[in-house]
Amino acid sequence: MRLAHAYQQCGSAIKGLFDRRNLLAWGVLLGSLGVVLLSWHNLSNNQQLAASEQFELLADELSKTLEERMTDHERILLAGAGLFDASHNVTREDWKAFIQRLQLSDRYPGIQGVGFTQIIPASQRSQFEAQIRAQGFADFSIRPPGLREPLSAIIYLEPFSDRNLAAFGFDMLSESTRRQAMLAAAQSGEPRLSGKVTLMQETHGKVQPGLLMYVPVYRTGQPLGTPEERLQALRGFVYSPYRVHDLINGIFAKRSQAIDFELFASPDGAPQQLLFSSIAEQPTQLPALSQRELSLHGQTWLLKFYAPAGFAAGLLRSQLPLLALGSLISLLLFFLVSSLSHRRELAQNLATRMTEQLRRQEQDLRLSEERLALAVKGSNDGWWDYDVRTESLLASPRAWQILELPERETAIAISSLQQLISADALQDTLAHFRQAMAQDITYLSVESRLLHRDGHTVPVLLRGYIERDAQHQPQRIGGTIMDLSEIKRIEQLKSDFVSSISHELRTPLTSISGSLGLINGGALGEVPAAMASMLSIAQQNSQRLSLLINDLLDMDKLIAGKMTFDLQELPLLPLLQEALSSNQAYAEQHQVSYCLQPGSDLTASAHVDALRLQQVLANLLSNACKFSPAGASIEVSLERHGQHLRVSVRDHGEGIPEAFQARIFQKFSQADASSTRQKGGTGLGLAISKELIEHMGGQIGFHSVAGQGACFWFDLPTCANTST
Repeated sequence: MRLAHAYQQCGSAIKGLFDRRNLLAWGVLLGSLGVVLLSWHNLSNNQQLAASEQFELLADELSKTLEERMTDHERILLAGAGLFDASHNVTREDWKAFIQRLQLSDRYPGIQGVGFTQIIPASQRSQFEAQIRAQGFADFSIRPPGLREPLSAIIYLEPFSDRNLAAFGFDMLSESTRRQAMLAAAQSGEPRLSGKVTLMQETHGKVQPGLLMYVPVYRTGQPLGTPEERLQALRGFVYSPYRVHDLINGIFAKRSQAIDFELFASPDGAPQQLLFSSIAEQPTQLPALSQRELSLHGQTWLLKFYAPAGFAAGLLRSQLPLLALGSLISLLLFFLVSSLSHRRELAQNLATRMTEQLRRQEQDLRLSEERLALAVKGSNDGWWDYDVRTESLLASPRAWQILELPERETAIAISSLQQLISADALQDTLAHFRQAMAQDITYLSVESRLLHRDGHTVPVLLRGYIERDAQHQPQRIGGTIMDLSEIKRIEQLKSDFVSSISHELRTPLTSISGSLGLINGGALGEVPAAMASMLSIAQQNSQRLSLLINDLLDMDKLIAGKMTFDLQELPLLPLLQEALSSNQAYAEQHQVSYCLQPGSDLTASAHVDALRLQQVLANLLSNACKFSPAGASIEVSLERHGQHLRVSVRDHGEGIPEAFQARIFQKFSQADASSTRQKGGTGLGLAISKELIEHMGGQIGFHSVAGQGACFWFDLPTCANTST
């Protein structure tokens, strides 16, 4: 009986697959299979295009790396020139200590050395040679011999050993290619590269093409306005010789090259100007797939790029996994649609209800947006004028209409106006006005709450211009008053909407992120290479979206007063050290470092929630990392500031634009809010930090000058002044 029943159910299921109601499922199966076959047919072309794009990206990256390394070498020579500018007499020991400090072999592998060649009038040749011999170099002479004006001689070259000894005393002005680069550098006052040369260091082994970079050094106090004046004031050159093969191998020693390239010392790519080739057999018979011109310090180099054998084959993968996976997905869709077709009526009813609900929500949202647009379009702000000297205020009829109070055509005393400010907003409002008048600023913007005629409060925005006398003392303030009631109501609606959506998104997003993690981790078998990168991007973005939702929920809890705080008396210095340790990996990712100032107070304590304080410090430190240049140091300090403890985080980035400073602690505020912004973030970090610090009884602020970095700080009351 059981077997017969099983056969009957199986027959019914098979019959159901070919039922008329299942035509949609068959259509989906045929359509999806068609898409899979078309994708399979086009995959080869797409992968070939991807290989081409990957080749161009690799070529750009290689060109940029080479250009950046030559810029680093330029900075080294400029630093050496600065040493000569700062000291009238740089000794051989000074120069050796300076070069050792640079750690060239570790930080800049491939550089042959850094030296100094001095300009000598021909009339002083014998005297100069005698001076160098007196330093312990008995066989020293300027080479090659002969009459030239002027002469030059390499007197310092570190490391002063091995091949570099052969260049000691050489007159580089005696050779035309070197002379051309040296004169160009001297006349322009800028670093210059030479053309292709054979270095004096080629004393043994395979001879490599050579290059030299020169930075001129001038005598202190001489005029340098024209090329002739710069030549007249020339003292010598700080320079570096390069054996090009060693240089290129040093630059790319720690990375494997997926493509081959040739480097030429001229833009025409003449064979005799070849500096380096990564291709084993020379000359190559392969056509260059791409080329770049690099303009570096007076020279134009040509880079030709070639695809090594197997490059395209390495990127092109078998299309069979796509076909198999696509077919499997098609079958899954077929059975899914087939299952859903048997519940069509239920699905249609559900869809109808959802559509109606969405239509109502859309209509409510549209009506709300229309009201807001009409309110903005028809806004009618009032104006006011405050005389600081007489402490009297005059306001327009509209200003009184906001509170539905009788219009007053004459000025009133400021003490009378204070009675119209809500008691819980009075002190903050007066403090903002006093602070604005005490500081040397021109504009102020203050949110406050005024008392309506019927007793309820009206949120308003007071904006004004401060007029000052010659001694910068405030004389009068004129501005406008805007009724914020509608704006506050809209903000509450938006906050409720964001909170609701965030809660609804968290559970499915967690499932999506977890599923992607399992797939990427190989739980379902090896993922085809053609899909791996896309799945990885999907997982990363789901995690970013999860962080955004967490920020939204934190902000919602703070605004609603539902976030709990575990305040304890804790020393702040260990908390700072823990924050620096926790965020060290993020700093290394951005190539910056943290520095805890040595003057930090070791005994400072405050009543704080350790977890929430770490959240604030993580926000401030991550922002400092994102907006600091590579190699910069982020300074963190703890000090007593009046009756408070102040924690400061200072970076050395571009600073905060003045136009953005007034909105920096607002929700979703970003200095660069465009779709192409380079710095990521939700725009909630500083807003959340402000709420957390204020809930712990403190305040947060910043100091910034455009182009000079920014310093974010927060104050917390000391334990002696904190109520328990």
